[in-house]
Amino acid sequence: MSSLALMRWLEGTPERYDAGMRALTFGQVGRLHVAVADAAAPAPGARVLEIGCGTGTVTALLHERGARVTAIDQAPEMLEIARKRLGPDAGVEWREQTAAEIDGLPEAAYDAVVLSLCLSDMSRSERAFVLREAVRRLRPGGRLVVGDEVIAHGALQRGLQRVWRLPQASLAWLLVGSVSRPIGDLAGELQAAGVEGGAEQRWLLGTLAVVAGERAA
Repeated sequence: MSSLALMRWLEGTPERYDAGMRALTFGQVGRLHVAVADAAAPAPGARVLEIGCGTGTVTALLHERGARVTAIDQAPEMLEIARKRLGPDAGVEWREQTAAEIDGLPEAAYDAVVLSLCLSDMSRSERAFVLREAVRRLRPGGRLVVGDEVIAHGALQRGLQRVWRLPQASLAWLLVGSVSRPIGDLAGELQAAGVEGGAEQRWLLGTLAVVAGERAA
């Protein structure tokens, strides 16, 4: 899959962000978004914290399912598009802040916390911090749902993944000076943060995954 570090460049032209993400994921990002929303808001009324909401694609899906959403993103341009997408009457609480600042939000206050295509842009230590703090935001039994780029299972799939990522990773380095890295064991990182279950779905030769589990008692 194309390097998701290109997301940073796309964020500079947010009106093209959604189309760009569809191209980078060969159209499979829509399936990931729906799976994230389904796992996070299985019934109306769920209180959901969305970390890295971008242009509001997942936010809108959560809203359609009756969730009460707090959506955060560090890019004001992305938040503005998300606000326009949902409209003034959606009842979403919008916050301009980074994922690392979620420790300022109330603990045990949410039925679900979701992260979509943002962890692979972080170092392992940054991911560990964000995931731990995300779990602290969950009520007992609440769900953590993460969708992101992962390392494929199987030698053939991993070889194909390396081949098709190489030119896009080179372009990402030229455009933004960094390259995102697929996560090797997403379910394991959630478990280390205090999540039980870790049910996983995969697409695009196993390079896109959604993992969902519950906060350990």
